[in-house]
Amino acid sequence: MPVISTIPERCKRCYCCVRECPAKAIQISHGQAVVIAERCIGCGNCLKVCSQNAKAVRNGIGGIAARLALPGSAEKIACIAPSFPAAFPDVAPLRVVGALRALGFTKVLEVGFGADLVSAEYRRYVDQAEGTVITTPCPSVVELIEKYYPELIPNLAPIVSPMIACGKVARERYGAGAFVVFIGPCIAKKLEIADPECDGVINEALTFDETAKLLANAGVDVHTQPEREFDQPRANLGQIYPLSGGLLKSAGIGADVMDAEVIVVEGREHCLNIINEIASGKVGTKLIDILFCEGCVNGPGMHSSLNYFEKRERIIGFVKERTATLNAAIWKNSMTNYAGISLARGFRNCRIEERAVPDAEIDAILTAGGKARVENRLNCGACGYPDCRQMAVAIALGLAEQEMCLPYTIDNLERSHRELAQAQEQLIHTEKLASVGQLAAGVAHEINNPLGTILLYSHLLLKQLQDAEPARKDIQFIVQEANRCKTIVSSLLNFARQGKLAVAETTVGDLVASIVAMIAHREEFGAIRIGTTIAPDLPPLHVDVDQMKQVLLNIAINACEAMPAGGTLDFTAGKGERDEIVFTIEDSGGGIPKENMSKLFTPFFTTKQIGKGTGLGLPIAYGIVKMHHGSITVRSDAGKGTAFRIAIPSDVRDLHSGPMTPLEFASTLDASASSSLQQ
Repeated sequence: MPVISTIPERCKRCYCCVRECPAKAIQISHGQAVVIAERCIGCGNCLKVCSQNAKAVRNGIGGIAARLALPGSAEKIACIAPSFPAAFPDVAPLRVVGALRALGFTKVLEVGFGADLVSAEYRRYVDQAEGTVITTPCPSVVELIEKYYPELIPNLAPIVSPMIACGKVARERYGAGAFVVFIGPCIAKKLEIADPECDGVINEALTFDETAKLLANAGVDVHTQPEREFDQPRANLGQIYPLSGGLLKSAGIGADVMDAEVIVVEGREHCLNIINEIASGKVGTKLIDILFCEGCVNGPGMHSSLNYFEKRERIIGFVKERTATLNAAIWKNSMTNYAGISLARGFRNCRIEERAVPDAEIDAILTAGGKARVENRLNCGACGYPDCRQMAVAIALGLAEQEMCLPYTIDNLERSHRELAQAQEQLIHTEKLASVGQLAAGVAHEINNPLGTILLYSHLLLKQLQDAEPARKDIQFIVQEANRCKTIVSSLLNFARQGKLAVAETTVGDLVASIVAMIAHREEFGAIRIGTTIAPDLPPLHVDVDQMKQVLLNIAINACEAMPAGGTLDFTAGKGERDEIVFTIEDSGGGIPKENMSKLFTPFFTTKQIGKGTGLGLPIAYGIVKMHHGSITVRSDAGKGTAFRIAIPSDVRDLHSGPMTPLEFASTLDASASSSLQQ
């Protein structure tokens, strides 16, 4: 279990934790930030920057409360970090000691004494060390070097932290069976107590925030507790460890600003920068003291109402008060008594190995996110990564998702909104068309009966009338108009019917030739030149031959009618994608006005004169093409002509060819009005 985890219901995809994590230990999975335990260095930066309080620290409260409640002779020891006066700013510091005793701890020790021991050890080590030495009591710095800069392990002073030193003193003084708890501002201490180099010294590590909750749960009010003194041994200058340069000061090592041999570094950015500089060989300084936070007083496990300077002043005031009353002789005696405790430790190479991501993979990810061109890479940092390329690498490594990119997500959202609006409009139009189709079918059937009667009696009258009689022409006109009504009714039925394919075999050449022959025999199209281009080796067609003839003929007639003064009509047939056959019918007419393009396949839309067209030819053609699992698109240039492109599978026998309901047929017609049908 990681030291820090995400509370999913609170995570709002702000990616602040990704941006602030120095170890890139945050993986985004399904929009949620997941802390990768193997990569985490416990710095707590993600905890600090999360405005939604969506990060949780591994809780040690329950186990400690249960242990404190158990009777027994073993000592229960609290080792409290020297920054505690800043964590409880509104009470006298020694009341905190009294509160811990009231909670059930039998002993309360100052981690500052462990810092005194560690300082003496640092002083001895630095005097004899060669090369650059990194001194740090900070477990986050140690974790960072072990996992990401293991080449710097030889530079780390091999000395335990004050916490571990204090824990060893507690066990030396009060027995190996003692229950020892560290209390401080640092989350990374929870990692340190489990480090194999330090394992078994400290049983549990609590933050100051957790300690406040533990006290509240137990009903212990810090403000009302009596002031109690720490148990021996007492601390000296080790109490200033939480402050910048405190380690060096307590160790008696100079840190003058003019001293080029000593550098004091604190804060995330400065810490990362100096470690990078050391790793690249750009720093030759003898001694570098590093704290990941801006002093331990700003640790992530301490939410105090004081600012940095107020915390610093409160600690300094407490240290001055304590050192003024310190019995130097007793302190020196304690230092001597515990000088034999081993403060040495080693470090492990835990390098995080990452695969090298090829440029081709990175480029593919950038292209998928709409960033194929450099100018499209905003490098805005909204995703938490410094630039688009680094985010692409993170996606390749499984640490990030494409949706983390704000511009990408906004573009997708806008496209989704457009598609949703189009889908809603299409659904409404589809329902209307289905109703129109059903109405048309009913009307057509009702009109057919009286039409049949009119035609029957008209023909009877024609037989009775002589050729010279004036009424004969009137009756012939009635027959003519009735037949026109019959044609319209037939078109309505074709539009509203549940279409079914009667698949038969033909060739592309025969299909085109039959259409060309029908056009060529019509006198009104005599001034039109017809050309055909058919690709060789085309497979045979298995389609509904009659219906495909109707499609091609309707489009060809429309094209010819668009050239009343003559022109050119070109038929082209060739192979398309996969097993498709593509027919193109192109004319040299005046083209289709732009405002009419979206209405071409809408039922009953026509620009022809009354009596010349019903507006059902193209919608029916579109429906037939869709029943063949094909597509039809239109390209038209004003003054230059129009081209229809029909693509259908060469064999529809294995495809669904059952009857279509009116709603299904209407939906194919409705889709024809969308921009996807126009090029």
